[in-house]
Amino acid sequence: MLNPLNAPPQGVKMLKSPPLKINEAEIDQVVQAVMREDAFKPKTKPRKTLPEIAPAVPMREQIEDGAKRKPLYQPRFRHSAATLALALTISWPWLLPTLLGLAIVLPVIACLTLGCDRISRIVVVGFARLYRLSPVKAEALRSWSMRCVAGLERLLARLPDRWTAGLYLPDFGPTPNSSDWMQKDPFERIRLEQAEI
Repeated sequence: MLNPLNAPPQGVKMLKSPPLKINEAEIDQVVQAVMREDAFKPKTKPRKTLPEIAPAVPMREQIEDGAKRKPLYQPRFRHSAATLALALTISWPWLLPTLLGLAIVLPVIACLTLGCDRISRIVVVGFARLYRLSPVKAEALRSWSMRCVAGLERLLARLPDRWTAGLYLPDFGPTPNSSDWMQKDPFERIRLEQAEI
């Protein structure tokens, strides 16, 4: 059990040394001798110390400095995807060509199995559902697909005409509102004009 007053336990006699009689002059001499020894000792490099836990700079100055400094490099999605593809190619060389082949073959199999009309209906229904749930995401998807089609058109413009003859890309732009005159059946209008005569 600990004794809070640091008193010796009962029954134990502590050894006591006789008190030394030292005057102020002797104390000063000892201190000067120790200081001289420290002055002549070769100085060693101090060890590296851990950084301070609490910042020495006030928080407000840190925020101002942080606003002035540029942030460290943050990789974009493209850079991360390219790094991942490179790592996969190095570790499993046949994985990336197999995935690319599947990405080409599976849509062809689906188109041959289901038919192009049914696939286009499925895509239209899915886009309508996405537009009902999140119009912002649907418009972002539409603008992304328009950019992709524009890039493909630029690429196809560089190829010879005989290679691209008969190749028509979809138009994802908004359909213009047709006037009432165009919505009427033209033959009905001709019949009405003949009935008046």
